[in-house]
Amino acid sequence: MRQTGQGQELAAGSRIAAQQPEERGGHRRGPGGLDAAQRHAGVFGLDDDADAFRLQAGLEPVGDLLGEPLLQLPLLRVLGPEVSRVFAELHTGHGVDLRFGVQVAEITGNGGRANGVLLTDGSRIGADAVVVGIGITPNVRLADAAGLQVDNGIVVDAHLRTSDPYIYAAGDVANAFHPLLGKHIRVEHWANAVNQPQDAAKAMLGQDVAYDRVPYFFTDQYDLGMEYTGYVEPGGYDEVVFRGRRDTREFIAFWLAEGRVLAGMNVNVWDVTDPIRDLVTSRRPVDATRLADSDVPLTDLLDRPASAV
Repeated sequence: MRQTGQGQELAAGSRIAAQQPEERGGHRRGPGGLDAAQRHAGVFGLDDDADAFRLQAGLEPVGDLLGEPLLQLPLLRVLGPEVSRVFAELHTGHGVDLRFGVQVAEITGNGGRANGVLLTDGSRIGADAVVVGIGITPNVRLADAAGLQVDNGIVVDAHLRTSDPYIYAAGDVANAFHPLLGKHIRVEHWANAVNQPQDAAKAMLGQDVAYDRVPYFFTDQYDLGMEYTGYVEPGGYDEVVFRGRRDTREFIAFWLAEGRVLAGMNVNVWDVTDPIRDLVTSRRPVDATRLADSDVPLTDLLDRPASAV
């Protein structure tokens, strides 16, 4: 695929028309929304769950997943090497060929239809269809034009108030100061879009509220379901404690720093989100041995912190 002023040109000469990023709410979506003719050409824009379901219906669950340069495991930035290996094994076990440290040089085609991907290392992957995951960029153009502070989104305080005290921001676009974490974070998840506006409205009405919900997300991949509660910057932890069995993918992973639980992820283990959140918000050291022991209720760790053991 070659970038031109009018779009992307396939190797055989057919062209995918260029599109401006589509704006939705507080983010700008990349040019993934291809029309029906372009979808039939074998290039798919994966924009939302409807696209995913349509694509799933027409493909076999085997393929290649191209990763970002310098990353050697999926979800490495979020989970670290200890836990991201679980997801690498999950995908390879389902026939996915993971390629890291390499980028797409060209989408090849024949007769107006994509038939493969040429990589920067010179290798080529044949394909009946190509899925392009673009991601989003916070849409701060209006905020920037209004003179608001922007940095990885619209910068707001714990009350979701921008640098202009009469303007508030919420959702994916808000880079909000989190009282528990003591830093600004921007979370791209529907939970923020659901919960932040309520606190923003209360703050607008003069109520003394701060958005201090613990970050949360979940994902279902094949037969693995997981929920992640908390927040850890890359490399911002001392150790990872596993509770349960990694070999059967039924466990809880905890990220600790100085004995305190920063985040927890339950994998195929359910109804533990509340105690995990309580461990995160307590900010108290816990005993790692008891944390790893599935026979010790998580609630007991709050009653007997590490200093009391």
